[in-house]
Amino acid sequence: MPRSREVFLTPQYPPGACPVAKQVRSTLLSASLQGVRSMGWEERYFAALAPELHDEMRMLPAGLWVPIALALAHYAACDAMDLSSDEMAEMGRSVSVRTQGTFVGTLGSVAAGAGATPWHIFQNGHRIWARIFDGGDHVAYKVGPKDIDIVCMGCPLLSIRYFRTAMGAYYAALAGVVAKSVHWHELHEYGPADLKLGLRISWV
Repeated sequence: MPRSREVFLTPQYPPGACPVAKQVRSTLLSASLQGVRSMGWEERYFAALAPELHDEMRMLPAGLWVPIALALAHYAACDAMDLSSDEMAEMGRSVSVRTQGTFVGTLGSVAAGAGATPWHIFQNGHRIWARIFDGGDHVAYKVGPKDIDIVCMGCPLLSIRYFRTAMGAYYAALAGVVAKSVHWHELHEYGPADLKLGLRISWV
């Protein structure tokens, strides 16, 4: 664990009491599928997705809670496309842009109008998370004036390489609403990748 850090966003649950995410907003999956289509990867995606799920994904309405099992199948299919890290990150960024109006609302524009920084975005992290996932949790640490460590936990999707990369790009895109330049990378000192996701987000 990093030694020099300050808790910025406390977890919602005590250690060992975090509920495992059981549902995810269909809006997230719809935005992800739109990204797949915009990149011209739809045929590759459906070739990797179980045939019995094709109709469900194609007709997925926005704004509903869907079982985590469907999200697991979706992101496993995305992972099976064997995209490069840059391609996965671009997908995560595009999903963030597509869903900011739904999951973040006017938070970004209000913060930008007030001359705020990404800290104002991330202090609402629990609110954003709860609009996407039913269960799971995260904690954030301030490790520098413009550096934050975000640790996500309790979400089965964290076991998928594609999802971890896309989430890093998602958070970076949120910071980018009010920052000129944002960089991120995955951290491994916070725990096994299949149980937690540690991210360092830095900006200027």
